[in-house]
Amino acid sequence: MQQERIPPLPARMGLACYKCFKEENASLSRCTGCRRISYCSSECQKIDWKAHKPMCKALSAVEKSNPLAVATLFFSLSSEPTTDLNALHNMSEAHGSNILRFCERSLGRQANMIERNLVGWEPRCMVCTRTDQIMRMEAAKNGTEPGRLTPCPRCDLSFCCSPAHWQAARALHDGPCEDGHDGLSHCDMNREVRADIKFEEVMIAEQHPSGQFVWAPERTNSAWTSLTGTSWESEFSDEMRSTVGVPASLPMGPWIRAASDNLTMAMTILYVLEQLNDDDAWTKKHTLTIHILGAATREITGSVVFEEILHRLPQVKTLKLLLCGLEMAGGRVPRVFPMDTCPVCTAQGRKRVHEHVSDTYHAYVQAQGTKFETPDLCIAFNSGASQESTHSWPATFKLLVDRKMPSVFTAFNREEAKAEAALLRSAGATLHAALGPTKNPWGSIKVIPEPNKVYGFYAVNGWLAGGFR
Repeated sequence: MQQERIPPLPARMGLACYKCFKEENASLSRCTGCRRISYCSSECQKIDWKAHKPMCKALSAVEKSNPLAVATLFFSLSSEPTTDLNALHNMSEAHGSNILRFCERSLGRQANMIERNLVGWEPRCMVCTRTDQIMRMEAAKNGTEPGRLTPCPRCDLSFCCSPAHWQAARALHDGPCEDGHDGLSHCDMNREVRADIKFEEVMIAEQHPSGQFVWAPERTNSAWTSLTGTSWESEFSDEMRSTVGVPASLPMGPWIRAASDNLTMAMTILYVLEQLNDDDAWTKKHTLTIHILGAATREITGSVVFEEILHRLPQVKTLKLLLCGLEMAGGRVPRVFPMDTCPVCTAQGRKRVHEHVSDTYHAYVQAQGTKFETPDLCIAFNSGASQESTHSWPATFKLLVDRKMPSVFTAFNREEAKAEAALLRSAGATLHAALGPTKNPWGSIKVIPEPNKVYGFYAVNGWLAGGFR
């Protein structure tokens, strides 16, 4: 039976035990079959063998592939180092797709999520995308000794296959990262990822099964203040340290980044409303109505963070949230859920009401007929609308544009944001200049390295694909 928990990034990269996830002070040994993952002991390896065996044999079989298959792998690689990000991404994705295809052929089925992640986060040279496996195959073909990837000594999450390639990679690795924040380098961002992984392990040890740290402030501001030009640290750092009880000796970075992963939903809503409205009348409404399109698990499990909207809009008495999506439980008839509020909001008679609908948004609006009332904002968090497997969004785009409904779509990364912006424009939307496609100032700052790439990160609501009304 497969492990229920997806191994954390270091374990997927062979830098931590693939069974118990131990990393520090661990004497790791590579699996002698696939040579991809590591274990801290023979006991962990024996316990994990039943789960790992199919993929172990599939990965091993890649190196025994026929010459045509091997040639296909080599064809996607550069013989010289390059810092062309598009070329590197194309090579990485081509190689990852080929490996996954070979593995699935060997497995006789589609790879599951854990197996796909093992392929997606295989360590690669930053400027030629070679992996340890590829170098072994090249050496076997040429009758030479295989080289090995060496990690960056500072971040331990980026690799190169030779000193010459390290020299070529320095400018990109040590320069400002376009997917980062505060001018941090790719190496610095990797180090933040490392710190966040350790923080998650602490959360799990403290009985947070998912490793998520969901924090919602329980205070009400005296008046609305603009979010333009502020940051996660300036808005939340001092408050979080005092309310959560983070010792002064500890840096707030991991706590802020973890909190931003859920609070981004509320803060993005507020920021977008500020940008789409010409004045602050929206901050003084008795009832503020937000429709969340394509809603799923994250919006439910992190629903407490939406109260931050009430906390920052003291004149709003009722916050109504419609969570509409095919992944929502229940039927097409809206189910109303009065939500608990913090003691201050409760004492002031302020309410937060959620409605759940299991349907596409355009179908929901059509079913409501004349009862439908235009919300203050429609928002789709990380909709994936540009993905080929998603067919329901075009009708929703058309509805939003035709009815001139204030709307915004967010995305995990730059590529998705640009693709969704193109779809929105093709549906007739005129995008607001500040709302995409652009980096979201209130996207999560807890980033994750992109799979099948040697550079780049993604984050929850990391980008605004497009906002319009």
